[in-house]
Amino acid sequence: MKHPRPHQNKQRGTALLVALVMIFMLSIMGISAMRSSTMENRMAANSIQASNAFQAAESSTEIVLNDYANINAALTDQVNGVAMNTTDELDGSTISLDANVTLMYVGDGPAPGFSLGQGGTNFRALRLQTNGTGNINAVAASSEVEQGAFRIAPAVD
Repeated sequence: MKHPRPHQNKQRGTALLVALVMIFMLSIMGISAMRSSTMENRMAANSIQASNAFQAAESSTEIVLNDYANINAALTDQVNGVAMNTTDELDGSTISLDANVTLMYVGDGPAPGFSLGQGGTNFRALRLQTNGTGNINAVAASSEVEQGAFRIAPAVD
């Protein structure tokens, strides 16, 4: 003889409901993880583009300072300075990188490492200033660099 189980009729799908709630929660957690991952990728890409813009600005100031023709032009044209504009293509085609530099003569003064006119040293430091900008317009990344330099030259009395 079979006896009916007392709890068999009282089950109304509670296990199914718990499983559905757990699946829903896992889905929400997965979507949240994907959004977080996408945001981290964007942040990393923005950081790389900002670094590229900074390196372009810094490299362009170094290029201008390492060319004696630019320094001589800045020394003779003390009002306007020397400007350099360049556009390079990154990754073959789509993203253009603009670098602009201005080199200016800002004055002269005592040459570092020389004894302030004592002992017959007649040298002066010709002080220069560069202002460089690097722009990547496709991603709105830009950077500005200001750099000072000097050139030691004989003092003219």
